[in-house]
Amino acid sequence: MIKYCSGCGVLLQTIDSSKEGYIPEEKIKDSNYCKRCFRLINYNDTNTVDKTTSNNKIIDYVNKSDSFKIYLVDLLNINDYTIDLYNKIKGEKILLVSKYDLYKKLFNKNKLLYKLNKIYNLDNLDIISINNEKDINKLVNYLKKNNIKKSYLIGLTNSGKSSLINKIIELNNLSLDKVTVSNKINTTLDYINIKVNNSINIIDSPGFILDEYKINKNYKKLIKPITYNMKKDEVLYLDKFYIKFDSPTSITLYTYNVISKKYYKDMDYEYNLSIDANSDLCIMGLGFINIKNKCNISLHGLDKKIVSIRESLL
Repeated sequence: MIKYCSGCGVLLQTIDSSKEGYIPEEKIKDSNYCKRCFRLINYNDTNTVDKTTSNNKIIDYVNKSDSFKIYLVDLLNINDYTIDLYNKIKGEKILLVSKYDLYKKLFNKNKLLYKLNKIYNLDNLDIISINNEKDINKLVNYLKKNNIKKSYLIGLTNSGKSSLINKIIELNNLSLDKVTVSNKINTTLDYINIKVNNSINIIDSPGFILDEYKINKNYKKLIKPITYNMKKDEVLYLDKFYIKFDSPTSITLYTYNVISKKYYKDMDYEYNLSIDANSDLCIMGLGFINIKNKCNISLHGLDKKIVSIRESLL
């Protein structure tokens, strides 16, 4: 019997419980979920088997198809790295900024779209709140209006891809099993085809992984920014990283729920960066820090390849 898991997309198998897609033989006829997805859904059990698909393999796979691509990235993880992934995707595509609702009280939507397009030169861009019915219908109507019959949904793990798929299933009253959603890195393991109607198919894909830094996923409510007034030579401690400022400036943290504090600390810093006034220091997988005044910073414990600087989004 050839059968695929409705939750993560992998082929179901009854032979090896340590491999992806395992399901006890006595349950394979009646269940549409592998053991891993069942435990994720019912017990939020993250101590389960993983199958990670490299970012390049995902890009190569979707680029073989001339189908439309929907790239989903949450607001805090827009940076040089994630935009570079988007630029590697060939063909017609759109970039959707998710989880804007966590910051909608702080950002003007139209101004945010303008700044993102200006900074990253994006050709097709929009903002989506996955819990907003109007936004979901707008996406489906966009696909219908442009006669897009097949599209891949791709993006960073935990950007909300599977939640978006489930919302589409719910709002269109589809008689389909919902895709597994969890805080686990890379919940979707393979490609899952969702037939929205007779003319639209959306394929959920494995998420891109940030190997250098694991995303902090434990957030559902509004994330409140934290502002510090940094003095000369004062150090910001942020989730095991240290950033020293050579001159006074106000900074505001737009990050996931991590521990932060400021103090004076002597140590060996690995490298320095020059920051222009009103710039964002983006840290891949963590968020960004808005820095008001021009200054130089010294960094410790933070790999240079996961850091980028841009004009402020604010």
